[in-house]
Amino acid sequence: MIKEFYRSEREKLESMPSEKKRQYVLDYYIIWIIGILAAFFFIGYFIYHAAKGGTEYLLYVAVPGVSETAAEELEADFTDYAGYDTSAGEVFLQSTLYFDPTTNEGTNNSYYQSFVAMVEAGDMDAVIMTTAQIQAIGRSGRLLDLGSESCAKIYEKYSDRLVYAEPYDESYETNEDGLVPIGIDISDSLVVTKYHLYDEDAVLGICAYSGRIDEVERFLEYIFGEIN
Repeated sequence: MIKEFYRSEREKLESMPSEKKRQYVLDYYIIWIIGILAAFFFIGYFIYHAAKGGTEYLLYVAVPGVSETAAEELEADFTDYAGYDTSAGEVFLQSTLYFDPTTNEGTNNSYYQSFVAMVEAGDMDAVIMTTAQIQAIGRSGRLLDLGSESCAKIYEKYSDRLVYAEPYDESYETNEDGLVPIGIDISDSLVVTKYHLYDEDAVLGICAYSGRIDEVERFLEYIFGEIN
């Protein structure tokens, strides 16, 4: 049965012109391709962590698609600022993720699935993207409600910088306008003005299962150090 299906599909593809062949694959097989790529990532991710005995993160922030060099510079400077003992763990700014949560194509790829896996595993503490992108992630329930008790200090300190989203995840407790605070505007922070990870629009959201909110707060203190 499988052999017959494979032979039938192969013959069908061989009879098509190149452009039609590409479109056929996209129409009928893209979900399978994404699933296979995501499966390979998850397997590699868990094998890697098992082999290392599990990486201990001091802070893990996703900065999708930015300059890797700039991300590493910010990593090093923040590590020095915080006075971390790097033998106990590492600060990691993950720049090699390429997805746009504001589009269907941007969430139907292995990079987005990798991001979701790291958030739900509790490895990732925060994500920095544009306002629209953070709002798209926040609507899904993958970012903390900054009005919650666990974020009380951050909420009070950065109340004039809050970015809101209208969630479709019913676990959020919305305000009277149906909105929930899911991000902090950091457009005038060192992330933009010194390290140039983003041109101008940058927002930080705290991942839903982070156990290191105090370290996110410390990171915010560092990136606002020259303007607050």
